[in-house]
Amino acid sequence: MFETLNQLYPNRVNNPQNVNDLVNNIYYVYVLTYNNSPIVVGHGKKNRAKVIFDDSGIVTQSHLKALLVRLYRIFGDGDFSQYVISCISKEEAKIIERNLHINIGGNRNEIDQNLLTRLFDGINIDSRQYIYLKLALLSSFDGLADLKKWRRNGVISDADWEVISNRLQIDY
Repeated sequence: MFETLNQLYPNRVNNPQNVNDLVNNIYYVYVLTYNNSPIVVGHGKKNRAKVIFDDSGIVTQSHLKALLVRLYRIFGDGDFSQYVISCISKEEAKIIERNLHINIGGNRNEIDQNLLTRLFDGINIDSRQYIYLKLALLSSFDGLADLKKWRRNGVISDADWEVISNRLQIDY
């Protein structure tokens, strides 16, 4: 993927290893790949770009792709790579992101069926836990934030929360 990105944007592609490699107040186009296929291509400053590093210990608040990234990191058995392209402005970042969506993809909120099978393994399809997880996956906002809000507001019981939070490795 690095070669493809570098051909499109020569000498602008970096491969950060952790969130500390990102700089505040710079617009990035950020890319997270799984088995060399893009699962996230977005743009924004460090507070948005850090989603490519989300795992069981890091959650990017209010990001549409936070749940997607978490599922891949928890249940995926493949190779992950993170890339960023530094941009001079938000407008340039939007243009580059749009171009990358056309050339490499990464704009779909699609989850590999094997990961979904692992997520729902042992959860009854008729259970509330199943419904909560499905609703979070279908969220047009941030599914993780939705789950936490439902928990705070008493929608999700202690027993259901224990299963969901263990499965998604989230604290509350």
